[in-house]
Amino acid sequence: MTADAIHFELTPPYRHAGKPARFQSLWLLVRLYYAAAHEDGMVAVAALRQRFPASRTPRMLVSRAFADFAAWGVEAGWGAPRRETASLLNPDGRSRGPFWLASDGMARLEFLADGLPADRPQLEQFLGLEPAAAEAPDSISQLEALTRGLDYWSQLTQAIRDERDGMGRVAGPQVAASFHAASLAAHNDFQQALALTKESLAWRRGAQFDDSRLALKKLGQVLDGRRFETAQPTFSAMACIARAWDHYARGEPDGAEACLAQLRNPGELQPVYRYNPRVRFECLNLGALLHKQAAIAGQAPERAEAALRDLAGALEAAYEADSIDAAQHVAANLGWCLWLFWKQALVDPQRALPVADMQRLAIRWLGLSEWICDRFGVGNGSAWNVVFLLRIARGDCPRTKRPALAGFQAARPFPLQEMRRALALSPCPFSAAKGYRSWTAVAELTLDEHDQGRLPLTPLQLANLLLETLWFQAWEGGVSRQACASALRLKQLLPQLRRGERSFFRDELAFLPQELLELA
Repeated sequence: MTADAIHFELTPPYRHAGKPARFQSLWLLVRLYYAAAHEDGMVAVAALRQRFPASRTPRMLVSRAFADFAAWGVEAGWGAPRRETASLLNPDGRSRGPFWLASDGMARLEFLADGLPADRPQLEQFLGLEPAAAEAPDSISQLEALTRGLDYWSQLTQAIRDERDGMGRVAGPQVAASFHAASLAAHNDFQQALALTKESLAWRRGAQFDDSRLALKKLGQVLDGRRFETAQPTFSAMACIARAWDHYARGEPDGAEACLAQLRNPGELQPVYRYNPRVRFECLNLGALLHKQAAIAGQAPERAEAALRDLAGALEAAYEADSIDAAQHVAANLGWCLWLFWKQALVDPQRALPVADMQRLAIRWLGLSEWICDRFGVGNGSAWNVVFLLRIARGDCPRTKRPALAGFQAARPFPLQEMRRALALSPCPFSAAKGYRSWTAVAELTLDEHDQGRLPLTPLQLANLLLETLWFQAWEGGVSRQACASALRLKQLLPQLRRGERSFFRDELAFLPQELLELA
């Protein structure tokens, strides 16, 4: 034992330097040490929820643990990516994790069991983890394997159910935490890879990109082992797609396209792309978004055509895979891309279609997506359909910076009743019977879903919804109390957005009535 070591006794009564140690704090410290010594060094907050399910929120547990760490002279940090300057981290986000130990202090920690240095199996026993040196698969009876796997498959099934029904429209991170809990209960590499793949994609859908990368890193470590050859290509393909999404979220289109090329080009993964419709859908859907990005940035009609072609292929793959949720995603992307490309003359440059006909076509695709969400109970948790619908509805209105209120209200958005006739779906997803009696009501009812906690939105989604709400409130009601409140709320939300996103909204606000901007 070193002279400056920090000693902890793991046998009850738990002690630090001869004084009582709080079990929850000691457990988290040992878990951090174990992760640093034998895993990737990071401990997700889901591990705390699983170990201490009686605690409704980990915030208090984490706060007490870090207070104990400070008293013990142990430096730990939180958040991803990992940084060694833990003292500079903002405590406001601490309870979201993930957590890690500062490397220079890890060597000082010494854990004892009955007064003797604890080995790895004793640490695992204290933490309640499965022993690392498990029996070889062929030495386990089928009955034992099925018995041990029941908890995992039960948790994975619950996570899939949470994903399907949105857990009452909760945000993606809670679904991702369910998949993470399943990965912690995995008994072999196949089970862990399956849960980690779904966890990474769920974090990405919830805009928690650092957590998505952490799950992706763990998945890569499992795949490197190559201990389940029959499923290896499928998992490798999904990991490739998850990496492509990561590049896309970082603003690295070349990296994303390189990942997708591994699936489409000849090689081990091409048969997976060809014969697995779910993999094909994911590849084509993301490929379309990359084409869309390049088309708009470079005013490239050929990339716009490629985007629409990939979306058409993704729609076929979605229905081939019997994934109605995937189908509604593609329908929404088709509607929005058609309108964007038409507005920028990337498709139909000769304007063979009148603007109202193009609005009607784009709105029909968005309406199909929303109708699928309503009828099949999928896709809940997003406001993009409503945002795109409202933006297209006002897409042909004149745009003048700081217009006078009278001129602004003289605009004529696409008629709401005409939209219902264009959808030709029963029941109509935006019927008057549901309260959608005006475009403003469409925006305000969706905003109320968020405010009531039934539709938690990311800051970017909320900002877009507020912009559309504000536009239609000003158009229908002028400089009303509601419009001023929406304008103020949007301005207060801007610091939570990225720099480029903030610039977009500041530019858009300049096209609202002068009278409103002066009061908001």
